[in-house]
Amino acid sequence: MAKILVTGGTGFLGIPLVEKLHELGHELKLLIRETSDTSPFQNLTNIEYVIGDVRNIDSLYKAVDNVEIIYHLAAYTGIWAKKKSTYYDINVKGTENVANIALEKNLKLFYVSSFTALGPTPADPVDETHENEHFNMEYEKSKFQAKKLVKEFIPKGLKVVIFYPGIVYGPGDFNIFGRMLFDVMRGKILPLGVCPGKGESMTCLSYVYDLADILVDIINREDVFGDGFILGGENIKFREYLNLIAEIGRDKKAKKLPFWVTIVYAWLLEVKAKFNKKVPYLTRPTLRAIKYHRAYSSKKAIEILGYKITPLREGLEKTIEWYKDFYEKKKSNN
Repeated sequence: MAKILVTGGTGFLGIPLVEKLHELGHELKLLIRETSDTSPFQNLTNIEYVIGDVRNIDSLYKAVDNVEIIYHLAAYTGIWAKKKSTYYDINVKGTENVANIALEKNLKLFYVSSFTALGPTPADPVDETHENEHFNMEYEKSKFQAKKLVKEFIPKGLKVVIFYPGIVYGPGDFNIFGRMLFDVMRGKILPLGVCPGKGESMTCLSYVYDLADILVDIINREDVFGDGFILGGENIKFREYLNLIAEIGRDKKAKKLPFWVTIVYAWLLEVKAKFNKKVPYLTRPTLRAIKYHRAYSSKKAIEILGYKITPLREGLEKTIEWYKDFYEKKKSNN
């Protein structure tokens, strides 16, 4: 069994990954902040928590003491930040810190990036060699920069594999797309009110448990160091994705709002965020980003790693069922 450090272990993907690694008997360390919620692991033993931050080199050195492998998931994924520099500080500089220490200590590094690091695509799926530097969001830009930086460490001897998931969905997600799915399921918003234009752009969705499974399965695959793999799912038009949610969740079809209406709405939310300092539900850069195709092929991961993809309808049915149970429990407790 391996001794493993996980950054971002209390996040949406981190939780099932940690649970699977623990189930297999690995010795785990989690780099967490003082405010991190570790309650999902309250019944798990053999987990050591190290208070720190990927931006803090000293805490990282403490965290990697006596470990062999790092799973680096930590990132700032919000669609808005009080300071734009937050994206660079955490996603780029933090990743550089992890890569530097992994190289220095000769540790294996599994770095979970994002399909946004490859950039927008044509309507037809692209592979890992694709690169498009057109960015609307600071998050996209930071993930691209971090990917380039990590690749620069490979000729120096860093044992790293880079993974590019699509939009990660599944039970328990309350990030932007998870909130959208939850609200569509409840009938709280007009689904295409957050979809630019006619919703013709392609998007790629990855089921969270598919990702956790493959990240655990490749733990001994030293033959893939220095490589990168898209861990996507089905590619689907954004309109069709929202229609599928509405059909499964409410047996209805998605409705539309003009793009300009959603832009104005997002602007108002941004203005409000400047005063209440809370992450807005939508932003204008996010809406503009959704206008571009993001179609990716997972063929390489399927053939080389044995990556398995849960059909989108099946994954959404399980996710929506979880949201329904969550919603009913919430109502009964109020």
